[in-house]
Amino acid sequence: TSAARIRKGIAAMRSAVLRTSAGSAALRRRRFPAALGVKRGDSSLKNFGQSLGTGVGDQRVPLHSLSSAGSGRGRNYVSGDDNILSSLSIQCHGTIRSYSSTCVIEEAKEDTTAEAVAGGAGAATPPTSTSDPEDDSDDTSPDPDNHDDIEELLSSQDYDPQTAVDDIFMASRWNQGLGPSGEWNPAFVRDALDNYERHLHYVLHKLNTTASSASARDRDSGTSKQKSDGDDDGDSVDEEFRSIAERIDPDETKVRATKWLLSSNTVSRAFRSITRANLDTYDMGRRVRALERLIGSISLTPLTDLLSQNLLEANGKAGNVGRTLSLLALRKSRNYPPTKYEFDHAIQSIESAGLYLRKNRNVFLGEKGQPPLDNPTRWLDAILLNMSSRGVQLDTETANRMLDCYASMGRTGKAVHFFYDVVRDFVEEDGTYYGPMRDVGGGGDSSERQQAEGRNIPKRVLKHMPTFYNRKIKVRMRMRDPPPFHKVPSRVKGTLVRRQGSEDGATVTKLDQESERAWSPALTAAFAFADSLTHGACGHRPVELDKKSWNILIAACCNRGALWRAMQIADETMPNNGHEPDVYTYNTILGALARVGDVQTMRELMTKMNNSGVNPHSFTVDFLVSGHLNAGDIGGAVTIVQDMFNQHSVLPPYTTHLNIIEFALANDLVYEAKRHVYFLQQLWKWKPNDSVKPEFRKLMHLTKNNPKLTKKALKKLFRFFGEELTDEDFF
Repeated sequence: TSAARIRKGIAAMRSAVLRTSAGSAALRRRRFPAALGVKRGDSSLKNFGQSLGTGVGDQRVPLHSLSSAGSGRGRNYVSGDDNILSSLSIQCHGTIRSYSSTCVIEEAKEDTTAEAVAGGAGAATPPTSTSDPEDDSDDTSPDPDNHDDIEELLSSQDYDPQTAVDDIFMASRWNQGLGPSGEWNPAFVRDALDNYERHLHYVLHKLNTTASSASARDRDSGTSKQKSDGDDDGDSVDEEFRSIAERIDPDETKVRATKWLLSSNTVSRAFRSITRANLDTYDMGRRVRALERLIGSISLTPLTDLLSQNLLEANGKAGNVGRTLSLLALRKSRNYPPTKYEFDHAIQSIESAGLYLRKNRNVFLGEKGQPPLDNPTRWLDAILLNMSSRGVQLDTETANRMLDCYASMGRTGKAVHFFYDVVRDFVEEDGTYYGPMRDVGGGGDSSERQQAEGRNIPKRVLKHMPTFYNRKIKVRMRMRDPPPFHKVPSRVKGTLVRRQGSEDGATVTKLDQESERAWSPALTAAFAFADSLTHGACGHRPVELDKKSWNILIAACCNRGALWRAMQIADETMPNNGHEPDVYTYNTILGALARVGDVQTMRELMTKMNNSGVNPHSFTVDFLVSGHLNAGDIGGAVTIVQDMFNQHSVLPPYTTHLNIIEFALANDLVYEAKRHVYFLQQLWKWKPNDSVKPEFRKLMHLTKNNPKLTKKALKKLFRFFGEELTDEDFF
């Protein structure tokens, strides 16, 4: 009765909640195709997919461009005017997303009965997964078993395998000479790949529609007898392949061309073409997996040494870590001779998979909430073990590339700070601007607006200002509170901080705090991995760390907010090991200090840099300017550029000049903006002499002739912010 109704109501509510959760999850999967590192269990992965396995980096979120977390400056424009070079961006305080990920790395088992790729040669047992193996909503790659629209894409008259092969051979080159001026043309590469995949879909469609059960068994048994260590790409066609090719097209010329279409050499060039199609990392990964599945479904292409190398290169550049490591194990099981490049591609797969973290890391999450790839030690150990088992010794160059994986995973929240917000103030239709009392939604008291004295903006300036909700706006910058004291080395200097995880309130120095494992497990793993290399890791001989190795570790410290530890390495550890800091060492630390706005420590480090005889670089000036801008010292940023030019004959990149002007105008410091414009005019009148170095002469030429720094461009930039730069402001 009543109890039954209650139970029935609870069951109905539970079903509704489950349906809502499922719908929300499906919506999230459509917006974000997959979480970084989520291992996919796909039953449709035939042959290639089964042979290569899955792993971290195989499915990733598309690379959406967000604002820079370091200084709060990006390249998002408030206006639809694409010609305006404004570095001001609306801060994204996006939703905190937690990405779960699992990874099972399993070496490919040797299979002596299945020699061809189509037969699953060297196939590994598909690893188990905690994720839903039937959840493929994030993978929009074409399904090899879906042929409903193949006839519309390619008819029997359009089937021209020879042209498809010729295009792939041309696309696999670095320079096809097909661009407007005879240069590399990535659009041609993408068209050639599309045409090649359409032909493969047509072949698979014909084989599936014409094959009987007996012929399918004959085809499977015949495939397993093909040679795997070589691929006969000659013009001769054996009877077994002829009987298969004639089901696709009986024409003798097309039969021979079909053999070339499905040969290992052509497939190798197709995978090489993917790496030269100028695709984003995520799109490249999807395309590589789609082509793998398609070739494996056709089951007529044997795996060769060259094909496995090109597969490894494509998966490495696409960030498919699991597939890359499985390919290393597959090459080991087939006794293919090892090459240095295959291990470079395996390391590249980790760096490519970390591109998402470098661009879109959620700085509001701790390291425990980040994907496992944030600490790449286990995948690097797998590469070291494969190298050792195949007799390849580790050298310093490869060791540095491995260490660089720790510095390539982006910056955590301890290393960055949001210094400002960009706000919009509406401007009246007649050009009257009442100041910051009006927010983005209008609002404000009408009587106050009537009593306030507005500033009239001329119509010639108003028409160049950005538009928001069909109304003209003035872009302003609102500075936030400074970073916490424990982030800024100059503010925490000489004080003690609380030990992390301590319940009794114990205090330690900031350097000791950053050296503890609780500060950053990934940073601790980086130093442990570097130390293991010096003692001989995974059966390798000990490797001595060079100056580049220490610079990489300094970069890893800076990305994790361990600035005191980075400065200790530069001041003590490197000299004790016979290495003096260079310009890259100082630039790395200066960039980290700029991201927290520590101007005082930057000046001390710059003095130490000058005393040690290290000449500043263009990026040295850029970091110094960024630090002053983040601290709100815009006048100091203008002075820094002038002093560095007069004393060291060095200039920052042209974007730094634009940043100074934009910051000044967004803070209503028109005088400082015009002061920097006056400095640019001095550069226009600069003439070289015999003592000028060729590098600086070239930099001056590029700065003076940059179209973004011309008189017309500067006037347009001022009008974007509602100010006017007249002819009287120029020489």
